[in-house]
Amino acid sequence: MAETPPEPSRRRRPKGPAGHRLGMLEAALQLVAEGVVIVDRTGRFLFWNEAARRIVGMGPLEVAPHPFEQLPLARAMRGEPVHEEELLIRSPDHPQGAWVSVDSSPLRDEKGVVAGGVIVFRDVTAHRRSHEVVRQLSKAVERTTDSVFVTDPNAVIEYVNPAFETTTGYTREEAVGRRASLLKSGLSEPGYYEELWRRILAGEVHTGTLVNRRKNGELFHAEQTITPISDDAGRLTNFVSVMRDVTELKKAQVREVEMRLARVVQQKLYPARSPELPGFDLAGATFPADHTCGDYYDFLPTADGRLGIAVGDVSGHGFGAALLMAETRAFLHSLSRSATDLREILGQLNLLLCHDTDDERFVTLMLTLLDPARRSIVYSSAGHIQGFVLDGSGATRYVLGPTGPPLGLFDESEFTSSAEIPLAAGDLVLLLTDGAAEAQDRSGAFFETERVLRVVAEERQRSSTQVVRRLRAAIEEFARESPRRDDLTVVVCKVTSPP
Repeated sequence: MAETPPEPSRRRRPKGPAGHRLGMLEAALQLVAEGVVIVDRTGRFLFWNEAARRIVGMGPLEVAPHPFEQLPLARAMRGEPVHEEELLIRSPDHPQGAWVSVDSSPLRDEKGVVAGGVIVFRDVTAHRRSHEVVRQLSKAVERTTDSVFVTDPNAVIEYVNPAFETTTGYTREEAVGRRASLLKSGLSEPGYYEELWRRILAGEVHTGTLVNRRKNGELFHAEQTITPISDDAGRLTNFVSVMRDVTELKKAQVREVEMRLARVVQQKLYPARSPELPGFDLAGATFPADHTCGDYYDFLPTADGRLGIAVGDVSGHGFGAALLMAETRAFLHSLSRSATDLREILGQLNLLLCHDTDDERFVTLMLTLLDPARRSIVYSSAGHIQGFVLDGSGATRYVLGPTGPPLGLFDESEFTSSAEIPLAAGDLVLLLTDGAAEAQDRSGAFFETERVLRVVAEERQRSSTQVVRRLRAAIEEFARESPRRDDLTVVVCKVTSPP
């Protein structure tokens, strides 16, 4: 802490020419913009100009963060000059403090002995705050994930931030000194760059999305804003470009549109309603895990009067699985109109899919032929999960296991069909995909086949539509805190009356 000195007018000056010269010197020092303080060897204030009062204020002074003996004036009185040391000084007039840059020097008498000290300081508060803002902005630019680069008026790059290096593949050393056209892909619309230059040279901010090229030749979509910078005289000095790589966003938007269109088309491929057969109650539904679905079910009238019931599952998810499902449906509809033997239908379907699928895609399919007249079914399963026939008490009478490999893998695959399975009143045929048994709760536990059969058995007295809904509700309740990982398809066929 220190006290400000008394008013200069209260100090006594010597008379005569010496006093006159001292008065002129004080008057001159009152006119300078810097604060000036002079003390004698005891630390008593000899002079304190008005600029000093204006900069640091009146009253007790607090100087941070130095102790008194380390202050520039104390060091000057010990014979040590100080150059441009910055201090924060608080006073009642400036409670927030003023930053000052201080120069101090010892004052020596004619024998060279330190007789006092003088400090000259200027207010650097605004400069320091401005410097801090610049420092924070520089830190933000260096750390932002958006690419920032600065060019001169001729588009020669003068600065790039780390994100620019990451996005474009050009290091700072490779980019600085080259024109910004190094990012050009050649795929912009005609006149794009002409309009860009017209706007920024006119002082306008340009914003647009264009295709750029990385150092390795890879293309990327970029949202780019170019801001012209001018000096105080209005002369253009720089262009600041902020660029964001939106390639993945563009891809996601395209995928989203594709998925929505695919789902609209796909929903039209499922049966609009279940067929009505005397003595039977049929229902089916698919519940996709995504916009599109790799599950498939269908009812297929055959040439000999039987009803084909198909439940399938395409490997994977998304648009590709949906396309393969649609293709499988089209082939199956065509084949079922001319063939009635399950082995022949699946054999031909397998060959068609082998020609159209890659090694990463395949289809599992349960194809059942229901004979309403004979009250019986036969089935063939191409690698599909088990189906079941439950009796009127809810017990499992038959398990419909696989009879051949999945479709679309091997040209030489062979398929067999089951023996005829008689159905009695009260029986229930259950066909489904693995999205039922493999649904998981938040702990990772599976719903499992036993629980599926238990739910269906408990609901067997209800209509087929209600059984499907109750099974779905039970699965969703079980997995309510976990994301759906797989599609779910359920088909139920109940025998409601004897032959």
